[in-house]
Amino acid sequence: MPTDLTSLDGPAICKRLPHHGDVCQIERIVSADETRLIAETRAHQRDDNPLCVGGQLGAFAGVEMAGQAMALHLALQSNDNAPAGEGMITRAKSLNPRVERLDELVGPLQITVTCEAHAGEMARYGFTLAHEGAVILEGGLSVWLTNGI
Repeated sequence: MPTDLTSLDGPAICKRLPHHGDVCQIERIVSADETRLIAETRAHQRDDNPLCVGGQLGAFAGVEMAGQAMALHLALQSNDNAPAGEGMITRAKSLNPRVERLDELVGPLQITVTCEAHAGEMARYGFTLAHEGAVILEGGLSVWLTNGI
């Protein structure tokens, strides 16, 4: 894992994800280690965010943000410069939103993903999205890695 991940900007982060352009939701890495990644984003405030439906960004768009943070963590675990392999979320569990919309929140969101298990083509993470120190969405995601990480 690179030692100074905080120097990675949005484009450098997107190069490590299978998501490109406006679909990429992660803007900055706060910290990362072998089991956890903390990232920040203001993508929820973009008028052109492709996750918006009817001009609104619902709380469950945070699941995609967490999925991208998972993919980034897995990519950083496997190779410093390699993009994440493609994967598919196979299970979302215990989703607990505490807001209805993300686009109404001013300031950055903090996304924390914690690897609970990773074996072969499967990985399971717990995640939280927080705004101003308060958790606004939490849950767990399992992913099947379709071309390996």
